[in-house]
Amino acid sequence: MASRAAAAVIVLLALVCAAHSAAAAGGLSPDFYKKACPQLDQIVAFHVAETFRASRPASSASSSMTASPRAGPNKTLRRVALDLIERIRNTVHTACKDNKVSCADITVLATREAVFKDGGPRFDVAHGRRDALVPAPALINKLTGPSFPMPLLIQFFKDRGLNVADLVALSGAHTFGVAHCSLFEDRFKAGFGPNPPIDPKFATILKDK
Repeated sequence: MASRAAAAVIVLLALVCAAHSAAAAGGLSPDFYKKACPQLDQIVAFHVAETFRASRPASSASSSMTASPRAGPNKTLRRVALDLIERIRNTVHTACKDNKVSCADITVLATREAVFKDGGPRFDVAHGRRDALVPAPALINKLTGPSFPMPLLIQFFKDRGLNVADLVALSGAHTFGVAHCSLFEDRFKAGFGPNPPIDPKFATILKDK
């Protein structure tokens, strides 16, 4: 379902934005846009709900959204999610005039709404992130890979102030999204000895899909 795939990709986009955005001088706060753009939460919630109601046809994203998606790990990002973020961005910038809201904050808010619409909790979100002036492909390419062993994944998240619970929750984006077979099909060819790279029963289920 396109809406669920969009939700999964939004989670990934939130990670990408966080990887190369910085907090404003005053720090992060839930009330950061209270005066500058008080309708921000309502705008984001409306667009995410619309995406979940019906799949929209893909359109061409503007040049402002093309730099980061071209980076290696992002080439499989689904257009439905990118278009959603762009629609929110355009609406917010029109409604809030010169009070610019960052793409990073929009993406984090959209993530919150997507998780909630799919049955998860509706958690508080702090605002105040600033977008990078130029894309940072070097940082994007440092995102975790599909073949990272568990100790390396745990250390990667720990270095960024995240724990094992965060690792499991963020990895779970694929629970309602998709995983590309080409990224892990080599585990099927490794054989199933005493210490297989993937659970044999789970491998059979994946092969049947």
